[in-house]
Amino acid sequence: MASVRSDDDARLLEQRLVVLRWIVAAFGAVQVGFAIRDRASDPTFVLPLGVALVVGLTLGNVAIAGAARKAEGAQLRALGILAFALDALVIVGLVWLATDGPADPVWVVGYLVPLEGAARWGLLGAALGAAAFLVGQLLPEIGVAVATAAMKTHAPTIAFRAAMALVVGAVAGSFASLSRREAAVAARRARDAEAAAARAEEAATREGQARGEVAAFHAAALAEPDMDRLAPTLQPTAEAIAKELGCDALGILVRDRGSAGEVGFVAYGVHGDPGYLRGDRLFPASSPFAAAALEGSPVIAPPDAVVPMIVRGEIVGAIHERSDEDGGPDEERGVLLGGIADQLGLVLESARLRADQQATVQRLRELDEMKSDFVAITSHELRTPLSGIRGFVDMLRRRGSDLSVDQRDEYLGIVLTQTDRLIHLVEDLLVVSRVEAGKLSLEPTELDVRQLLEQVTSGLGETGAGVLIEEGPDAPVRMVADPNRLTQVLTNLVHNAIKFSPPGGTVVLRWRTPAEGTVAFDVIDRGPGVPESEVGRIFERFHQRESSLTHTEGFGLGLYISKLLTEAMGGWIDVTSAEGEGSTFTVTLPAARTLPVPARPSAPAHAD
Repeated sequence: MASVRSDDDARLLEQRLVVLRWIVAAFGAVQVGFAIRDRASDPTFVLPLGVALVVGLTLGNVAIAGAARKAEGAQLRALGILAFALDALVIVGLVWLATDGPADPVWVVGYLVPLEGAARWGLLGAALGAAAFLVGQLLPEIGVAVATAAMKTHAPTIAFRAAMALVVGAVAGSFASLSRREAAVAARRARDAEAAAARAEEAATREGQARGEVAAFHAAALAEPDMDRLAPTLQPTAEAIAKELGCDALGILVRDRGSAGEVGFVAYGVHGDPGYLRGDRLFPASSPFAAAALEGSPVIAPPDAVVPMIVRGEIVGAIHERSDEDGGPDEERGVLLGGIADQLGLVLESARLRADQQATVQRLRELDEMKSDFVAITSHELRTPLSGIRGFVDMLRRRGSDLSVDQRDEYLGIVLTQTDRLIHLVEDLLVVSRVEAGKLSLEPTELDVRQLLEQVTSGLGETGAGVLIEEGPDAPVRMVADPNRLTQVLTNLVHNAIKFSPPGGTVVLRWRTPAEGTVAFDVIDRGPGVPESEVGRIFERFHQRESSLTHTEGFGLGLYISKLLTEAMGGWIDVTSAEGEGSTFTVTLPAARTLPVPARPSAPAHAD
C-alpha cells in the first residue's frame, strides 16, 4: 500500500480530514434529528445506533487530531489506516440508516469513502473505498434495511452507483497519484537544485580559499625582510597573510637569542591579539608558543596552531595563528600554515644570507682600510723608533770609545725607551687581534679595588705621582673582575689623561657605585677636552686625538682596546667632555659578574 511522500504530508492530510469528519458528524446529527421527528416507525435500534455512530465519530476525530500531531513514521501510517476504517464504517452506517427509498439522494454522501481512500493511497485506496460503498449499497438487497422502501433499489441502480463511486475514486486517485508523483519529481528537482547550489557554493568557497592561499603564499614569497629592520618589514607581511587566510590573530616569530645566550623568538609581525605584542621576546621557559615553535613540527592545540620555519634542518622562526572560532585550527589548516612557513623561512634565510654577504663585504672593506691604515701607521710609527735605535746603536758601535760614560748611558737609555715603545705597540696589536678573533681569555677573581688602583698609578712611574685616587659614595671595597685586563683599561685611560693634561695638572681616578651591582671608574682630566667633531670617533681603531697643545704618538689603539676589554668583561665605557675644560672617561663594570657578555651595548660617546 503506497503511502504519502513524507510524515509532514501525512500529518497535513489528517488535519484536513479532521475538518471533513466534523462535517460528517454534523450531517449524522441532523439525520438523527430527522429520524426522531419524521421516522417514528423505524426500528428501535436506529436512533441508538445513529447516536453511537455520531458520538463514535466525534470522539475518534478528537483522538485522531491529537495523535496526528505526535505520531511519526509507522505510527502515523497505522493511524491513517484506523482513521480510514472509522470513516468508512461511520459514513456507510449513516447512509444505511438515513436512506428512505431509492430516490433518497443521501447515498451520495457515501462517495466520501472512495474519495478519502484515493486521497490516502491513490487508485488502490479508491478501490477500497468503492468496495466499502458497494457493501453499504448491497445491505438492503440482502434484506438488511432500516426502511422498507430502501429495499426497492434495483441491482442496476446499485451497480451504477458503485461504478460511479469507483470512477470518482479512480479519477481522484489518479489526480492524487499524479500530484504525488509531480510533487516527488519537484521535490527531487528541488533537492538536486539544492545539492547543485551547495556544490557551487562549496566550489566558490574552495576557489576563494584557494585564491586566499595563493595570495598568502605570494605575500610570503614577495616579502623582502631587512635583517636590520625586521619589525617594519615583516608587519605588512603578517597583515597580508592574515587578511588572505581570514585569521583572527597571527604572529610571525623570528628566532633570536637573549642577553644570556638563551634561545628565544621575537614577534616581528603581529595581527590581532595572538597573546603578545609586536617586538615582544618569547622564551620557551615562559611562553608556550616559543616552546611549541622549538618542537620542530606543527603543534595544533586549539585555539592555537604553531608551525615552525625550518631551513636546512634548523628552526629559523615560526608562524602562530590563534582562532576565535570553536574548534580552532585543524590539521588541514596546519598543513596550509606549514607551506607558508616553509616559504617565509626561505625568504628569511635568503635575507639573512644577503645580510651576511653585505656584512662580509663591509668587513672586507674595513679590513682593507685597516690594512691601509696599518701600512701607513707602520711606515711612520715603527720606522721612527727603529731609525732612532739603529742610529744610536751605530754611533755606539763606531764611536763608543770616544764617548764619555754619561753619553753612552744617555744613548742606551734612548735605545731602551724606543724599544719599550715598540714592545707596547706590538702588544696593543696582539690584544686587538685576540679580542676581535674571540680568543681573549678572562680570569675573573675577587680583588681589592684601592690596591688595584694604586698598582695602576705606581705602574706609570713618575707620571703617576700626579694622579689622585678618590673613593666615591658607596664605593665597594672588593669586586670580581680580571685584574690584568682592568689594570690595562685604567692604565690606558690614565695615561691618556696625563698626556692631555697641562704640565703640573692633576688627574683624578675615582671609583663609586652608580647602581646596585655595578662599579664605575671615572678618569677625570683638565686638558683641552675632546672636540665635538671627534667625540663620536674616539673609540675607533687607529683614531688619534689631536690638540693644539699636544701631538700624541702611537697607533691610536688605546681607547679602542679599552672599549673592547671593557665590553669583554661585561661592562661599557662612556665619555663626557667640554672643549677647553677637560674630559671624564667612565668605565662601568658588574661588581660580581664573571661572564664575558656586555651588560648593555656601549653608548656612543657624547660631549656636553
